[in-house]
Amino acid sequence: MDARRINLTTHVDEIVELFQRENLGDVVLCGHSYGGMVIAGVADRIPDRIRNLVFLDAVVPENGKCMNDYVFPGWRLLPILISVWLFGGGYKLTPPPPAWFFKVNKADRAMVNRRLTGHPYLTLTEKIRIGNNADRIPNHTYIYATNWGNPQIAKQYEFAKKRKGWKVFEVGCGHDVMIDAPNELARILGSAS
Repeated sequence: MDARRINLTTHVDEIVELFQRENLGDVVLCGHSYGGMVIAGVADRIPDRIRNLVFLDAVVPENGKCMNDYVFPGWRLLPILISVWLFGGGYKLTPPPPAWFFKVNKADRAMVNRRLTGHPYLTLTEKIRIGNNADRIPNHTYIYATNWGNPQIAKQYEFAKKRKGWKVFEVGCGHDVMIDAPNELARILGSAS
C-alpha cells in the first residue's frame, strides 16, 4: 500500500476486514489515543460483533470531526504542518513526539523512542463519518491516564464520565498506559470482557 494514501478509512477497513476474515464476534475492542477514531468507525460498521468498546486515553469522536480537531486545534496545528512538510515528505508526521512528551516512565523512554515511527498525516485530517450504531454495543469503557495532563484528552474523559452507562477508570500514569501500567490495564480490560 502507498503510505501517502493511508487515512482513517484505511485503518477502519483493515479492522473490519480482520473481523470478517477471522469471523470474530463478542469482542472487547480497545483503541488507544488516535485509535479511538478507528474503533468508533469500526463500531459504526459492525456493532453487533462488539461486546465492549474501550477508549484508552483516546478520542471519542463526533461525526464530522477529525483527529486534528481534538489534538491540534488552532495555532497548535502550524508546527505539525511544518514538520509534515519539512521532515515527513508531505504525508507523515515525523519525527513523532518523543516518549517524554507522553510522560512515559523514565526507565522505558529509550525503548519507546527506538520504536517510534512517523504517523500518516491523512489519518489526522480525514473527518469521521459515523451514525449512532455504536449505541447498540452493550458496554462502553473509558480509561484515563491521569499523569499525562493533555487538556484535549481530559475533555474526552469528562465527556465519557457524563455518558449514561459508560464505565470509567483512572490510571495514575502517562499516556502510554500499556507501557507504564500493563498489569492494571490488563485487570481493567479483563473486567471489560
